[in-house]
Amino acid sequence: MVYFLRPQPIKAIGESQDPQLASRFCLDIKKLPEGNFNKAFLMTMHDGLQVVAKVPNPNTGRPHLTTASEVATMDYARHALGLPVPRVHAWNSRSLTSPVGTEYIIMDKVAGLELSKCWPAMKSDQKLQLLESVIQVEKAFVSSPFPAIGSLYYKEDLDGLPLRTLELDNARSELNERSFVIGPTTSRHFYDYDIGRIEIDRGPWLSAQHYLEALGTGEEKCVEQLGATSYKYGLFGGPGSYKPNTTSKISVLQDYNKIARYLVPNNTSSHSPVLWHGDLHMDNIFVDPSDPTQITGLIDWQATHIAPLFCQAGRPDFLDFNGTKHQEFSLPRLPSNFGKLSPREREDAQDLELKQLLYKYYDIESALQNPPVFDALSFQGTIKYHAIAYAASLLTGGEPRFKGKLIALTDAWEKVVGQYGPACPLHYSEEDRKAQTMEEGLWMMGYNNMLRVLEAIGDAQMGWDGWVEHKHYDAVKERVRDVRQAFLKSIAETEEERRQWAMVWPFGTEEELG
Repeated sequence: MVYFLRPQPIKAIGESQDPQLASRFCLDIKKLPEGNFNKAFLMTMHDGLQVVAKVPNPNTGRPHLTTASEVATMDYARHALGLPVPRVHAWNSRSLTSPVGTEYIIMDKVAGLELSKCWPAMKSDQKLQLLESVIQVEKAFVSSPFPAIGSLYYKEDLDGLPLRTLELDNARSELNERSFVIGPTTSRHFYDYDIGRIEIDRGPWLSAQHYLEALGTGEEKCVEQLGATSYKYGLFGGPGSYKPNTTSKISVLQDYNKIARYLVPNNTSSHSPVLWHGDLHMDNIFVDPSDPTQITGLIDWQATHIAPLFCQAGRPDFLDFNGTKHQEFSLPRLPSNFGKLSPREREDAQDLELKQLLYKYYDIESALQNPPVFDALSFQGTIKYHAIAYAASLLTGGEPRFKGKLIALTDAWEKVVGQYGPACPLHYSEEDRKAQTMEEGLWMMGYNNMLRVLEAIGDAQMGWDGWVEHKHYDAVKERVRDVRQAFLKSIAETEEERRQWAMVWPFGTEEELG
């Protein structure tokens, strides 16, 4: 239970860094819509000022470090990078000393509206201008590389803790003159799915090579201690299906560890450790409603961390769409038979053309204005990056797919290390390759089964863990129950097969679903 005390001065519930806020009284608190990792409250002061209080959920990450890093990162992004980040007025990252019984951050309420509320009514040229604003944000990230990989903190928040740190020269908070340091990463990759309780290397690291090696050794240790699972990506474990295997996962991770040092991009422009807001969806971007091309605020900096640009860069989430994504630099065009289409088909074609245009515009402008980002995005289409991505998520991913990437790497080894590079330390026999092909086929069957189940449930993406808004809970629960029954009926031929498939169904038992 979290208690915010009212009506009393803010200074009574927090270490306010703003003297003006410290003397204000909170008269009203309203709960805001929450996500998976935090609860948020809108606090109204006696003089009408509104601020947002954010409280982390237990699944957020490592206590103290996640909140402490978020505050320092927001400060750095606001003052050192000049980005429109909410100002933090008060915080406490140590729940044992917090007067409200938990960690919290009190920050400005961002001006403007969420981009999601403005986007549908924006004209095409406004959307292009908004993309230009996003690219300027990304240029700020790239323009300020760091000497190590990890997360930002205030020095005093890590003093006395048994952690490696690297102090940043000439980098101090303009708000309170605190020194910044790079400490352990707060990236969710190093904490989700019970990984947070495993002792693995969380940095900081001094090079991209060391970082890639730590991804592999850390994932191997997690698989050893937590066991094999792939529930996120498919319906696995039933009769005749792919079954996650701890020994196999460890084996492919050990193979990855032998070649990790060779997987960094040949183009060093994307090696630089940079901050990057990895969750710029439409509800985390606020814009001026009178001119929605102007960004007024960027929120949700929790778990924002420093990593090599080739691992950080990514197109904004709102650019993704279902349809053909042109790889060449030519702009998309309407179909040649556009004039013969029905009104509905023409509308759909124009909508797809605009989505393709925005996607391609981002790539072209990144290449022109922010070449390191374009280089990083290009690298992410290579077999080397695919191997890195699979290694970093193998605890919940599929080792048959990963092994297929490693086999492809060995077959293209000269392209990986160059004509005069070292010999490949990996070797796969014909029997290995046949077994991998068979296992990957079974894995794909489970993956496709999950896609069909999620499509039937509706509004659920691959990796869905069953989370649903309270107002939709009863309706979704009923759909899940019906889909479960239909799935078991379609896939099981005997009662014993039905029993086995029911045991691996990930979204509630028959009793839980009612």
